[in-house]
Amino acid sequence: MSIIAIRTVIIYIFVITAMRIMGKRQLGELQPSELVVTLLIADLASVPMQENGMPLLNGIIPIMILVALELLLSALMLKVPFFQRLIGGKSKIIVNDGKIDMQALNSMRMTIEDLMEALRQQSVFDLREVQYMIVEPNGKTSVLLKPGNRPVTCKDLKLDVTDNGIPMIIVSDGKISEWGLNICQVNKEWVYDTLSKNDILLKDVFLLMADRDRTYHIIRKEQQA
Repeated sequence: MSIIAIRTVIIYIFVITAMRIMGKRQLGELQPSELVVTLLIADLASVPMQENGMPLLNGIIPIMILVALELLLSALMLKVPFFQRLIGGKSKIIVNDGKIDMQALNSMRMTIEDLMEALRQQSVFDLREVQYMIVEPNGKTSVLLKPGNRPVTCKDLKLDVTDNGIPMIIVSDGKISEWGLNICQVNKEWVYDTLSKNDILLKDVFLLMADRDRTYHIIRKEQQA
């Protein structure tokens, strides 16, 4: 039993390492070649975990070969556009200037119901509002609304808005995040001064968020009880 556990742990660590080497993507964002490699690795990894009589290398070596092939193919796709189009495919416009391109729709094997479902997933319920709709190589869709249906921006209203950066977690469950400090361009002294002004100790902070403008929000642990 202990041998099975050890083999499982080794395979698990190796597969995680292999996936990290290939890069981090969500399943829905995988290119066809990446999806095939992911499925093959999952299948190959399960065999040595189930077959105690099989040498562990018999499962590890094929995975290493697949990872090497995927890295080689990725390099070729970066350097040679032909491989990118051949393996990854290319984007297709299925709504062009407000009109459905039936030929492109049929080539993607999409029905009108599929098109409307994809629009609804992007909070668009009226096809008449769409200027362009593009199916990306990973199967996801990008939608550009007609000018009259696009959300109003600060630029449209000619407003001058200050960029305060992105709100980041500075303290989480009583622990200071160095990454958050760097992004918000603040230091630990500012954190302790801010907590002191609010009469709270670091260990009592459930969450402290702030941005580059040093606008912050504090949630005490007692508020989560």
